[in-house]
Amino acid sequence: MADFVVGQRWVVDAEPELGLGIVVGVDTRVVTLMFPQADCERMYAREKSPLTRIAFDVGEQIHTTDGRTGTVTAVHELNGLKLYDIGEEQLVPELSLASEIKMNQPLLRLQTGQLDAAKWFAFRRQLDRAVARTWQSQLGGLLGVRANLIPHQLYVAHSACNRENVRVLLADEVGLGKTIEAGMILTRLLRFDRVRRALVLVPDALQIQWLVELIRRFNLRPDLYAAEEHDYLTGQIHLVPHSAMTSDERLRELAGEFDLVIVDEAHHIQPGSEPFSLLEHLSAQCHHLILLSATPEQLGVESHFARLRLLDPAKFTSLEEFLAQEQTYGELNQKIRALPKGREQLIRDYQVDPSVDDQQLLDQLLDCHGIGRVMFRNTRASVQGFPQRVAVPHKLEEDSWTAKFEWLANFTRKNPGKKILVICHLVEHVRACEEHLWQKHGIHVALFHENMDLIERDSAAAYFADMERGCQLLLCSEIGSEGRNFQFSHHLVCLDLPDHPDMLEQRIGRLDRIGQRETVSIHIPYAEGSAEQEKLTWYHEVLECIDRQSPAAGAVHDRYWSQLTHTDADKSIWDAARQMRMQLEQQIQEGRDALLEMNSCRQPQAAQLVQTIAEFESETPLALVEQASELFHFHFEETQGGAYSLIPADNMLIPSLPGIPLDGIEVTFDRALANAREDVLFLTWDSPFIIGLWEILHHSDLGSASVAFLPSKQLPPGKCLLETCFDMVIQSAQATACLPFLTDLSVRALVLDVGDKDLSDALPELSFEKSLTPADKKLARKIIQSRKDVLPQWYHKAEKFAEARCKGLLDQAVQRVQAYFSGEAQRLESLARRNPAVNMDEVAALREKEAAIIHALQSQVQVQLSAIRLVVTTAP
Repeated sequence: MADFVVGQRWVVDAEPELGLGIVVGVDTRVVTLMFPQADCERMYAREKSPLTRIAFDVGEQIHTTDGRTGTVTAVHELNGLKLYDIGEEQLVPELSLASEIKMNQPLLRLQTGQLDAAKWFAFRRQLDRAVARTWQSQLGGLLGVRANLIPHQLYVAHSACNRENVRVLLADEVGLGKTIEAGMILTRLLRFDRVRRALVLVPDALQIQWLVELIRRFNLRPDLYAAEEHDYLTGQIHLVPHSAMTSDERLRELAGEFDLVIVDEAHHIQPGSEPFSLLEHLSAQCHHLILLSATPEQLGVESHFARLRLLDPAKFTSLEEFLAQEQTYGELNQKIRALPKGREQLIRDYQVDPSVDDQQLLDQLLDCHGIGRVMFRNTRASVQGFPQRVAVPHKLEEDSWTAKFEWLANFTRKNPGKKILVICHLVEHVRACEEHLWQKHGIHVALFHENMDLIERDSAAAYFADMERGCQLLLCSEIGSEGRNFQFSHHLVCLDLPDHPDMLEQRIGRLDRIGQRETVSIHIPYAEGSAEQEKLTWYHEVLECIDRQSPAAGAVHDRYWSQLTHTDADKSIWDAARQMRMQLEQQIQEGRDALLEMNSCRQPQAAQLVQTIAEFESETPLALVEQASELFHFHFEETQGGAYSLIPADNMLIPSLPGIPLDGIEVTFDRALANAREDVLFLTWDSPFIIGLWEILHHSDLGSASVAFLPSKQLPPGKCLLETCFDMVIQSAQATACLPFLTDLSVRALVLDVGDKDLSDALPELSFEKSLTPADKKLARKIIQSRKDVLPQWYHKAEKFAEARCKGLLDQAVQRVQAYFSGEAQRLESLARRNPAVNMDEVAALREKEAAIIHALQSQVQVQLSAIRLVVTTAP
């Protein structure tokens, strides 16, 4: 058990960023440390605590809390506490040491012969460069998503996160990937440490689907709601059903615990209800709010306006003003579409800089488009890659479920090898259909309904997706139209039609998605004169929402369906409904939605973002993982077709691999394969596995000291070069925000024993590494013993070179910070002069953040040795 004394200074082995801790309490089993740098207090078990006592030796430099710096000339001890003599009769008690620390453990390991393989040094440097490159790309949260690179999805996620407070309504049409957009935003905010705890509120039927999506697409593992036993204060992401908004009072009490709230199908939560009251409370407490709804105005403009007020109450103060502003959007849309005609009039009317080109003019006008700052709506008409779809009615002899089941059996036999998705509303009809097909025709199918658990549903979906050995039919209840994607099939059978066109669109959207390569056929069996025929005619001929998606279908259905008398007198209602649908579609096309579409996926920015990610991913982490498997001793080999087996081993140097199951998993570095096979893990530079390895190395001494030989004709045998790697450790709450502005997170210095120059540029690390040969540990330790007295001198030379390089990197980073924030602040200030949607508080927040980041880069960065390698020349 360590001998702890109040006032001693210790550091946490795995968290040096906390700075130098002070022992403030000691009892029989526990020691308590306070960390001034991180402004927190921690408790640790005294037995085998992960703590290291910080004690400086004569000749080492120390820093004090009052800003003094001195070199230790003598060390005294009194009652277990150290006092450092720094000359001129100055004694510094260890309690007065500055919280920022500089640890030279790798040098101590080298001096004491605690050596690792020489190739560790190169691996550390390679991993450092990869992580720095990922941070500098500012693509965090977008790289590792298991999804195709779809321009509008990436644009929405990227542009939404550029705001200090992400408060947006994602209103893309069905099939365009709102869940993916929300997941990207969540992942991105987590990656940049802008969210500590998130609450995801979803319809009860979609809770499991969201769980699957977050795990498989984003490598996020939320806590699934556990009713009254659910603990909101542990875990990072909480996945909670809408029903809990009424039944669980703790959500209101703990609203301040969440930085981000995501609400799926937000239009189901109506103003005036208890859940909406809770949502208002959460909105006032959290920084970030994301609402999802493919039909935001389905239940009226008043409820739509109420949800917009949740996002930005300062902007949306009056429904009357909102409606009046909407009236101007159609006119502005027409003027924009007429460019370059009418350019001068646009510049005068909207006070735009006349020197900008047409693209810049469009950008400024869209920036000034009020609702576009809080709402994204992409439509199928504006997004490429969607298939054609066609309604295929099938007339039956009688109106019965047995007749429908018989037709389905015959249809299946006539389409051998075709994957067919079958949906009907009730579980009872799904089970009856399965029984009929098996007992009467010997047709084996897979089932998918809400009475099955997650594993059973996943197995059924996988069985249906297997193109070689899987089943031909998947029978689903209505839950099959929520969230799941089956675009490998292009035949949808609706054994009954749902009661609302939005639900029908959800069904069709399982197949009619980006990536579908065939025309989607929607098969509807019906009997002459049946209610099903009337609904089919209503949807197909009046609402026209089967062969295509109609954004007005829901509103028209709500207005007229209940008025139908189901007699010949309905013709006038049908005509009125058809006329209303055409008028609404024209208004949507010409008015606000058209502007929103342009603002929701701006080009060429969206396409450039896709290209940037594709170019970044052209170099995969494959070589790095291969090297890691050799150094850490885990199993890694190619299996087939771009997939690799990655399995932890008993003799690994670490207890477990970050993000990898204990029994191993197949991985791939290919996005297309990852999208095709959900059973393989997608490894990118942004994956928990890569980031986890980097964190392991930087929070441990693993591979930090080594010796190698350099066969050389230029230098005589026995000469020594000291190669060092220094990290820039940012001991600040702004550490993560600083990283994107740094071109490197570590620097290399290389000194010759008799030289006074940094040779790192003269001997580039890639070519230098190829020239090295391994050193026998016994011989290496003898060499170290013979050079032990001069190693500190060589180290201090390297340290000075590294500090100079780091200063240059930090100065450049500060310039980048100033350029970025100045440009963004000027843009917002310009917008605020013309657009009340921009609050000047946003500009103030930007300036405050800029100052905090610059302060961290200039005053809170420590240059810390992370790896050291002694290189001894030999005869070639």
